[in-house]
Amino acid sequence: MRSDREADGAGYGVGRVGRAVSLGTAALMYCVMVGLQFAPDGWQTPSVVVAVPALVSMAFPPAMIVASAVLAIGTRWAFVPDEPGRVGAAIGTTGVIAIIAALGIYLVHRREQAAAHLVEISSVAEAAQRAILRPPPPVVGPFRTAAAYRAAAQYARVGGDLYAVADTPYGIRALIGDVRGKGLDAVATAAVILGSFHEAAQDHARLADLADRMDTSLRRHLNDSEAFGTAFLVEIAADGTAHGLSCGHPPPLVLRGTTVTELPVSPRPPLGLSSLLPLPADDPAPAVRLRPGDTLLLYTDGLTEARAADGSFYPLLPRLTAHLAAHPDGPDPAPLLAWLHRDARAFATGGADDDAALLALAWPPDPAHPRKLGYPGPAPL
Repeated sequence: MRSDREADGAGYGVGRVGRAVSLGTAALMYCVMVGLQFAPDGWQTPSVVVAVPALVSMAFPPAMIVASAVLAIGTRWAFVPDEPGRVGAAIGTTGVIAIIAALGIYLVHRREQAAAHLVEISSVAEAAQRAILRPPPPVVGPFRTAAAYRAAAQYARVGGDLYAVADTPYGIRALIGDVRGKGLDAVATAAVILGSFHEAAQDHARLADLADRMDTSLRRHLNDSEAFGTAFLVEIAADGTAHGLSCGHPPPLVLRGTTVTELPVSPRPPLGLSSLLPLPADDPAPAVRLRPGDTLLLYTDGLTEARAADGSFYPLLPRLTAHLAAHPDGPDPAPLLAWLHRDARAFATGGADDDAALLALAWPPDPAHPRKLGYPGPAPL
């Protein structure tokens, strides 16, 4: 679905502000022209009325252009003095107004075509993103999920950040990642990573084996030593025990009450670079037991690399901690992600030149989801 900004400006390439400016300027020009008719003879400039349809054509459809041209022509003739030579000048002005109106209608038609083409391309891009970056299910096991994506380029919908959630025989598994580069190459890399995750998440009992499979798929399909992506894999067992594996990606955050802590991780090289960087020893990181009321927040560095005017980066942990202190009842995942994007955008007066993806899994504090997961989990901590 198009945003309000797009829907408002799709017809003529402008929004409400542009239309107000265009109409206001045209009305001011018209009033000045009429007022000048009552000024001393030396101040009379009736031909300025030719600008009215030109200004209207900047933001309005052909019917408004024709109406403004008729008004301008009628006004011009209403103030023709009864002097020789002035009728010829009025005829010339009428011709100029008609030409300007016709040119304005033509330009509006071309603008409509360009706007419709842009909307069509945007719709295709949105469909492509939904096919590649599928929204997570709203409920997975006891968790409510939410995802949010902000593209760095205005009006862009497809980028190199990615996320996914899967309910597997080994637990709930979630992925978030960020691939190298931008544009179609980044989209192709993200599609390979997502495809390999959805295929292999059901087959491998260990996250390390899942990461190996994804790394192999990326190197096999892209065959490009410069193509790689960071990723974070997290697995949540039936009893809420969560452990993560970082392939060069920042760790997720555990939100509990008003506290924010990082999930311990096992480090590995980014996906696609295992042949260049040595794999660490298989030493699983300590697990964290999630409980009702907790939220697991995964994010890409497009959020934390938003810069203020002084060059400082977005301080995610302090801002998030302060937000949780103001909302002690626990965050609902979708509003929380929306707030994070708004807060980072407001902070980034120095600019944000990278995509940002967010994924949250929130365990409601009440027994709204009493279903127990059917897969075996680790021993209680």
